[in-house]
Amino acid sequence: MPNKARGLLGKLGLLLGGTLLGILVAEGSARMIAPHQSADLLFNSSDASPMNLYVVDKELRVRPNTNLDTTIQSLDYTVRLRTNSLGLRGPSVESISSEQWIALGDSFTMSVQVNEEDSFAGLLGKEKGVHIWNGGVDGFSTWQETLRLRQLAKELPLKKAILTFFTGNDFQDNERFPARARMRLPAEEGTPIPRPHVGMGELFLLKHSFLYAHYRIWNKQQQVQSGKDMSRGNWADELQIFSKSGEKRFRQLDKLTTQALRDFKQTCQELNIEPLVAIAPPAFVIDQARAKPTFALVGLDSNHLALEAPQEKTKEILKKLKLPYCDLSEALKQGDAPYLVFDGHWSKEGHQLVASALSKCLESK
Repeated sequence: MPNKARGLLGKLGLLLGGTLLGILVAEGSARMIAPHQSADLLFNSSDASPMNLYVVDKELRVRPNTNLDTTIQSLDYTVRLRTNSLGLRGPSVESISSEQWIALGDSFTMSVQVNEEDSFAGLLGKEKGVHIWNGGVDGFSTWQETLRLRQLAKELPLKKAILTFFTGNDFQDNERFPARARMRLPAEEGTPIPRPHVGMGELFLLKHSFLYAHYRIWNKQQQVQSGKDMSRGNWADELQIFSKSGEKRFRQLDKLTTQALRDFKQTCQELNIEPLVAIAPPAFVIDQARAKPTFALVGLDSNHLALEAPQEKTKEILKKLKLPYCDLSEALKQGDAPYLVFDGHWSKEGHQLVASALSKCLESK
């Protein structure tokens, strides 16, 4: 090889080596920087989830796919996720001989951020000597959770149902679902839910790069605050009820959530299943340093917050319906880091706190 060519290759190698070293240094520095307090909204870690995780369901609109065995990874976690023939996280139906309960709810119940045994369902089931099926589905309303209970009760001998009510958006989801249920399905029954494709390069960065995470959060923040991102209106609607200005909105939401929870209670009575509602707050209610930046993100006044209002409203409804409940707030406040940073769902510690709180509530019922 001519000396000139060797020299060019050497310079190219130095350039590439220097670039790689610079990226590694930048990545290391990014890991030392605290993310935006609304990182759990802005990062959107669900983009890294498997494309076939959810499929179209005629009655529920969406349900977990069946017989999956895959890995879900994001910056906060790497988790094995398996589903059985009923689309429930966990082992096959035939392998369980102990008493069976069901945990219902949205993504806080599905809890893809932790392994099965580390979820509140896994921890509580082990303590009580029963098997608690994980019937959670991301984005579910109380209406859908009750429909799912009816479906699963045909296949499983269920004794108890623990429904997690997430005050962060379940009021709004209960308002939206009746209209959604009348809409045309996005695809044929049983086919994967259509969603934007994420390229291999971006998928790798989503799972591994804190530097990319900071850029992604900054970019999403700019889009939301400029009004270019349609998430802003939806988030503002969900957050409004955590402020004093949200009282009027609460009055609009109260009726449908009361109806949905009444339907859950009546369904449990028909099926002879003992109900318990776990009231779960969003991260900014427990870690209140997240609150003001989160409200500012969507242009809401952060000086007149009423962070406990949705929790109190939920308890008011449940008392009126005579539905037993467990308020998880105080237990979660005892933790050091019960919520993940980039994801916003419960960490392993958060699930331990929730399981302990539920155990105490069940003992007192």
